[in-house]
Amino acid sequence: MEMIRLRTTESQSDVALNLLHHSVSRAVEEPGLVQVHLYNSASFRNDLALSLIWNTHVPRQQGSRMGLSIRDTLDRFGLVEYSIWLEK
Repeated sequence: MEMIRLRTTESQSDVALNLLHHSVSRAVEEPGLVQVHLYNSASFRNDLALSLIWNTHVPRQQGSRMGLSIRDTLDRFGLVEYSIWLEK
């Protein structure tokens, strides 16, 4: 699973959210992608999170092309945290 979290400003929040929706619509076509979840923090409206859940034979320890592309795009909107998780 790739987790991409963004903390942005009030003025950038809607633009970033629209961009995430567009990215998600492209992501669903990626081979091996099982689920996509988009979250908004319950406490902070400007905190967004996206999880990409993959079913691949070899874990992508550095991340997928799609995940890295989304991370790089979101950099201009605020603080981005990007991490890879493996199911136990």
